[in-house]
Amino acid sequence: MAQHRYGMRGRKGTASIELALTLPVLALLTIGTIDFGRLFFHGIAVASASHEGAFYGSQGNREAADDAGMEGMVTSSAQDLLAVTATATHYCDCPDAPADGPDDSANVVACGPTVCAGGYGVPRVFVRAKVQYTFQTVAEYPGIPVNPVINHSGYMRVQ
Repeated sequence: MAQHRYGMRGRKGTASIELALTLPVLALLTIGTIDFGRLFFHGIAVASASHEGAFYGSQGNREAADDAGMEGMVTSSAQDLLAVTATATHYCDCPDAPADGPDDSANVVACGPTVCAGGYGVPRVFVRAKVQYTFQTVAEYPGIPVNPVINHSGYMRVQ
C-alpha cells in the first residue's frame, strides 16, 4: 500500500497552473525589454544621423548651402532605419544678438555681405539637420504610444 505524504493529496498540477499564470507576465516583460532596447537604439541612430548631416554642412560655406547634400548624408547615415524624414537648413546670426536657431526670426540675419553691428564683421553661419523617425513597437503596451515619433536636431557652426 502506497503512503501519501500529509497535505500532498490535492497539490498535483499546481506547478503547471503557476507556470501558466506567470509565463504571460514573463513574456510581456521580455518583449517589453527588447522593444525598449530597440527604441533606445533607434533614438541613438537618429541622433547620430542628425549630427552626421550637420557635420557635412559645417565643412564650408558651399556645403552649408547644400541642403540636399545634408539631407542625403542624414538618410545614408540612417540607412538601417526605414522612412527617415530629414530637413536641413542654414542660417546666419551676429554675435551681438545670437539666434536660438533658424526659427528665431528676430535674430536671424541674411547670409552674405551683411555686416554685423558693433564691428563684428560678417555674420556667423550655422547649419541644422533635423531628423524625424516614427518607431513601431512590436506589441501594444498600456499607457505607452504604439508609434512614438523620435525627433532630433543637430546644430553646428560652419568652419
